[in-house]
Amino acid sequence: MASVTLDRRFSVLPPIKKEESMDVNSNMMNNGENYHRTENSESVRKLSQENGISRSVNLDIPEQPFSSILKKTRQFQEFDSFDKEENLRLEEEIKLHHLEKLMNRFHKHKPEAILLQAGTGFFPAKTLPRTPGCMNLAEFKQTISDVLVTDEYDDYLEKLFMKLDSSGSGYVDWNEFCTYLLLLYRENDYMRTKREIPFLVEPKIRHIVQNRQEQTTKIVAVDGPTRYVTISREGAISVWYPSMQYDKYYIISDDEVDTSQKRRFKMWVTDAIYMPNCHKIAIASTSRDIRFFDTSTAQYFEEWHLFALPDVPYCFDYYYDKRNPNSESLLIFGNDTGDINILRFYKPVTQLFNVPFKNEGGAHKIFMQNLHEHSKYIGHTVLPAVHPELIRQVQFVPDNDMIISSCASPVKSIVISVTSLKKVYVFKIDKGVECFDFSKKLNILVTGSLDHNIRLWNPYVTFKPMAVLEGHGTGVIGVKIHEGLMQVFSYSKEAVVKVWDIKEHALLQTVILKFPSSIHGRMPEHGQFPIHLQPSPQSSLLVTCNDYIGLLKLGRTSIPHSDTVNTHDTQLCCAIYNPMFKQVATGCDSSVIALWDIETGNKSVVLSNAHMEEEITCMTFDSSYRRLLSGARNGTIKVWNFQNGHNLHKLEAVAEAEVTGIMPLLDKKIILAVGWSRQITLYEDSDPDSMYVHAQQTWKGGQLHKDDILTIDFCPPNLLCTASFDGEIIIWDVETEKVFNRLRKGAASNLKKKIEDMSSVTEKSTESDRPKSMNSRPNSRHQKSHKLEKGSPSQWQAMLHKDSQTAPVDKVLFLKGRATGRNMEVSSLVTSEGGYIRFWCLYGARNEMGYFYAPDQPDESILGMCTNQNNSLLVTGDTTGHIKVWDILSYCIRFQDKGRIKSKPLLEAHWRAHDSAIVSVEFAKHDTGDYIISASTDKTARLWTLREGQYIGTFGQKRSWNLKEPTTWAHPRTPWTLNVDSSKKDTDSSTTVSDSKSQLTDGADLDLQPEGDKLHGNQPEKTRIKSPDLVLPPVETKTVETTDEKPTKTSKREPRELRPVDKTFLGIRVEKELLRKQKDRKERRENFGDITLKKTQQYGKLCSPFQALSVPTVVDIKIPNNMPLSSRMISKGYTSQNLTEDMVMNMDFSYGGRDSPQGGDQVGEPVAPKKVVPGSKAGSREKESRSSMRSTPRVFAAPTLKKHHTVA
Repeated sequence: MASVTLDRRFSVLPPIKKEESMDVNSNMMNNGENYHRTENSESVRKLSQENGISRSVNLDIPEQPFSSILKKTRQFQEFDSFDKEENLRLEEEIKLHHLEKLMNRFHKHKPEAILLQAGTGFFPAKTLPRTPGCMNLAEFKQTISDVLVTDEYDDYLEKLFMKLDSSGSGYVDWNEFCTYLLLLYRENDYMRTKREIPFLVEPKIRHIVQNRQEQTTKIVAVDGPTRYVTISREGAISVWYPSMQYDKYYIISDDEVDTSQKRRFKMWVTDAIYMPNCHKIAIASTSRDIRFFDTSTAQYFEEWHLFALPDVPYCFDYYYDKRNPNSESLLIFGNDTGDINILRFYKPVTQLFNVPFKNEGGAHKIFMQNLHEHSKYIGHTVLPAVHPELIRQVQFVPDNDMIISSCASPVKSIVISVTSLKKVYVFKIDKGVECFDFSKKLNILVTGSLDHNIRLWNPYVTFKPMAVLEGHGTGVIGVKIHEGLMQVFSYSKEAVVKVWDIKEHALLQTVILKFPSSIHGRMPEHGQFPIHLQPSPQSSLLVTCNDYIGLLKLGRTSIPHSDTVNTHDTQLCCAIYNPMFKQVATGCDSSVIALWDIETGNKSVVLSNAHMEEEITCMTFDSSYRRLLSGARNGTIKVWNFQNGHNLHKLEAVAEAEVTGIMPLLDKKIILAVGWSRQITLYEDSDPDSMYVHAQQTWKGGQLHKDDILTIDFCPPNLLCTASFDGEIIIWDVETEKVFNRLRKGAASNLKKKIEDMSSVTEKSTESDRPKSMNSRPNSRHQKSHKLEKGSPSQWQAMLHKDSQTAPVDKVLFLKGRATGRNMEVSSLVTSEGGYIRFWCLYGARNEMGYFYAPDQPDESILGMCTNQNNSLLVTGDTTGHIKVWDILSYCIRFQDKGRIKSKPLLEAHWRAHDSAIVSVEFAKHDTGDYIISASTDKTARLWTLREGQYIGTFGQKRSWNLKEPTTWAHPRTPWTLNVDSSKKDTDSSTTVSDSKSQLTDGADLDLQPEGDKLHGNQPEKTRIKSPDLVLPPVETKTVETTDEKPTKTSKREPRELRPVDKTFLGIRVEKELLRKQKDRKERRENFGDITLKKTQQYGKLCSPFQALSVPTVVDIKIPNNMPLSSRMISKGYTSQNLTEDMVMNMDFSYGGRDSPQGGDQVGEPVAPKKVVPGSKAGSREKESRSSMRSTPRVFAAPTLKKHHTVA
């Protein structure tokens, strides 16, 4: 079921379907939710009496939908006045007593019958009785005005009435009004904003057999590699893989020989903690001891055993310096008497205790009273009487040496001891604190208690919490703060995990863990620490219950921070405009439909999971603009009352094939749908109460399309156009359901024949050289590139270029203004095929009147087209993200004698709108002017002015705009310069470009014109630079219709090579510097090649880009003639004239050879003469080396050198 979010960020749970509508009069709520009626009718009658309502009226109103209103102050006068300026939404200001009065009015409403024919003396009047309780617009406005005692909302009430009357019958009853308000108020008790929940998959639950039906005390995670370790209350240690697969287990026992797995003692484990720097696990028990297990090897073993502690250690915390692991580390533990003990390990990596080596095996036992003998490695400190009773949890904060501890006492529930300041903060809670967690980054303290509540505290404000989170049905025994998501995870005794938002203090998600030990109705048992939050990369939450463990995988571990503004989280399929409600509807691939207010850009309604996570492929409004129809990739079609999220109808899917077009015909009460099923499907639209509508494959024209139908359009009164992937275009007569005109027949058979011919001629043609299968191809908007493949053109590509009619038809558009005229020889249909815009006449033998190529670059497509109301302007959006506005007022209005018109019409405006393909453009007529709404696969939908192309904003941005105030628009900035503003400040003043580094000369202009203008265009239009931050203004052009193939002179200014102009947003110096850097990078790539990832990794993080560049050629280095020589080289007879490369390569500069003199001869230190190993190559140059060493002066750094080092 889809969920809905209403305006002002009110998100609503799954919408109520038609069969789930509420009947408040019968006190039944059949929508599957648990709503409560008023508990006592006496309170209702008392409240009614206070409001001046008759006692005889039986008022049974569901309390839960209006619980937010019931909490408001009920001290009001008999009549309340409303101020239109102070109350933006009427629905949010209606109070409980207003609802009671409205329900009373609807119940008592008995309208007069509709007079069909006046009566005469012989015949009575003919009337049509009306249903009691159903009000028309005038009666509804009068009733609301009487109840609210104001006429200020007459204009808004008309719009509200249209929202309620989704069927268009002209009447509204109490059920429709109550359902609408219910969807608006219901979310106040659930969540105020729509957020992404962290747990998306089912939890993994495993049985810990080794616990022997004892609960788990603690879960710890060890690293290298990562393993989860569970310790039961009686000492069973189980090791688990991160995938929750069992690995091994151990048993804590004093008998080292006995391995019978028997319970030989009655001690209970109280806590355990992992010490990452020394790879140890410290386990405390009621035997007043601490055991240290070594986890550095595959087999864990007990290494140290500290026993005979004065009290029972009950809770642990451990701290070490991650930058210096072998520095002083702290093991803090609280005991059962309220004291806090601190063990300071001075060299934890080297050794924990000073214990000599022993021959016998087993753990080293350390008596607590003899701990002073280990003062070299460990120190002990006690903070006495911190709490009056047992300490349940302790946490150390290293920033200011702060220790946080908790207990169940209401006197000292939380104690924060700041040792550096010698200050103590005491928090008092009635039932004490069972668990807590602290985040220094967020500066927040979260506590959980047995009173079922979670409290958020400022750690330095002890008298009052910041917020109290209510929702658990039992005591809270575990809380964890996730800093990345800014959420709190809480765990209660009934094995329920709840997720809370820290900022909004709202409940986000509830996960009920169905452990086998808790499904019989009894309260499960838990250990002391039943919750563990594992950070990235595992990103999991682990909880325990009895002898079971559950793992909940986090779907997202951080809140994405991006400067870019997105309308949806995935790519959009389209954006359509509703002129009645002045709203824009957008749909995306994540099955989300959103409605936006065009006047402000704010989100109004969100329908989440509209098609059960299926990609939405098309959307449209009916002619009354009160219903929204959406189609999905799996063939499903749904009809929505988009104002409140009602799923009015579900249309039967013909096949699991994508729906590409929906056409509701309100006058004929039918809905037509086309898609990859290749046929026109009919649906009856006469019964507004029918939820499921069956498909009727009774189209009289039959299935003429042999390939997938990609687009559809309707022209009143009875013309319908469909076009398919094979290029076929058919005009239908809706009245007769027959073919009116076939503008072009599909060429699928010819394509198959050509493929066979090509395969027989050449064997080099592979499957990658051909387009994808027509039956299994992806949607065109899902393709990353819409261009044909690069390289040498294959025969297939050449064939496509030669026969452009085989290109699929991406869009058809009726020019309704021309079609309603009397001129029969005018083009009234526009199609887009592979980037070519074609104009068609629907009458006569000649149909195609003209065509032109719209994109700037070759091999692009036009996926979005629209026109203004009088069809004087044509707006196109291509796959490169550009929008063009063409003046077609006088284009293709008559046939030419010489043939088709092949020149371009006048280009009014041209601008870059998106980063990727534009899937739809929509014309929006508003009181303030004409606008263009564009949607793209870059996840954005944006609003522009029609003629100037001024950027108003992106739907979904934080800052709202006002169409009446152009100062609130983003213009003159663009979506790309806005990103520059957020990341750079005054780049022009902070960047210095030297003349020597700049390679731009005045004599050489830069060629910044796209290739598409050279290949297809005869006008410069609006020149675009590769840098997204610089877009030059458009050039005014005019086009004269011609039938010649050659381009004619159509612009006022000749196309020329442009260079950056001074009027840029960043300044000419910065633009020159950017262009210079681009040129330098291109030269470096040509000289050195590209950087590969494998080469950069071998140098680590500190890596110069030139270290990873591959040098294609190696240049020999010649020795210079005047190269300086050392004294030793001169003594060997080398000179700068006779020195060659071979001599340098074979030169011996070492002193450490076997035939070299001993070190004692050089440093004055006697050294025993070295024996010559027989067979060694020594003595041949011994005498010469000794003489050269004596003749050359030597200077040594220190007299302690015992070995000779190599000298360069």
